[in-house]
Amino acid sequence: MKELLRNKYFIGYSALYILTLVLMALIEHFPVSQSIAVLLIIGVFFTFISFLTTKSSIPLFNSKPIQVKESFVIVFFLVYITFMLSYGFVSIKTFLFQFYVKSPWSEELTGLICKLIFFVLIPFLAYKLLYKFNLRDFGLDVKLRELFTRKNIIILLSMFAVLFTFQFFLGNGASPIRNGLISDSQLFIGLPLLYIWLVLEVGLVEEFFFRGLIQSRLTILTKSELGGIFLSGLFFGLAHAPGLYLRGAGTLDNLGLNPSLFASIGYCILVLSVAGFFLSTIWSRTKNLWLVIAIHAFVDLLPGLAEFINTWNIK
Repeated sequence: MKELLRNKYFIGYSALYILTLVLMALIEHFPVSQSIAVLLIIGVFFTFISFLTTKSSIPLFNSKPIQVKESFVIVFFLVYITFMLSYGFVSIKTFLFQFYVKSPWSEELTGLICKLIFFVLIPFLAYKLLYKFNLRDFGLDVKLRELFTRKNIIILLSMFAVLFTFQFFLGNGASPIRNGLISDSQLFIGLPLLYIWLVLEVGLVEEFFFRGLIQSRLTILTKSELGGIFLSGLFFGLAHAPGLYLRGAGTLDNLGLNPSLFASIGYCILVLSVAGFFLSTIWSRTKNLWLVIAIHAFVDLLPGLAEFINTWNIK
């Protein structure tokens, strides 16, 4: 705890968070209670559970030292992925839809393929060509005996229990299940299919880029595990801000359909930046990306079930 409180990255992030919270409350009338709830439940409690369950974990490998001019490469990819989240994916999908009939499932498949290419394949090939990185350097080349250890199973089941309990009893996304709007057969078929989909669509895509690449390299660059955790969380949040401003916030709570640029940035700092701290902690202490991917897929499992069933017409 003393190490955390004295860490300059923790102090800097905390100061930014408090300043943003005050300004959002005064300027945008954003409810402080929502931000505090997200911070305490997801940012603190979930991270505390992940810290406890990984306490005796040994990282699978040591990350390579910072390479020649790599800081410029990191900045480039942060700008690149911000552009893709804000404008690039939408433009590419719109262009591809010219060549086949648009439907909900074709849109989902197109989005998945684009994300795998731009979030995973291109960054991997860039680091492989520039610095001779391999799958192991991103935590993907994991043997079965390393993946299915007793410790990893305990971590996986513990985080599943916490996430499932929180989502089912407190999450708005699980209300169709609680209200009996989803049948038993839809649950039986939809849950495993959706989980497999989420392993690829959010797990592999986001964890490879923001954990396997950005957090790992920022950790080495700052010479601080906490630096990697807080900076990667902050960059994850801020990368979504232009998209919220340009395309609208949709159904995000208390943000409005067309938030200002300041409100978009503030929301991303207060809500999105803290959302991945528990996953960053697990990655930092295990260096097992498949484990983090498997846990991340639980995050969106119940909230995304109703839409998944509707999109794929599961009976």
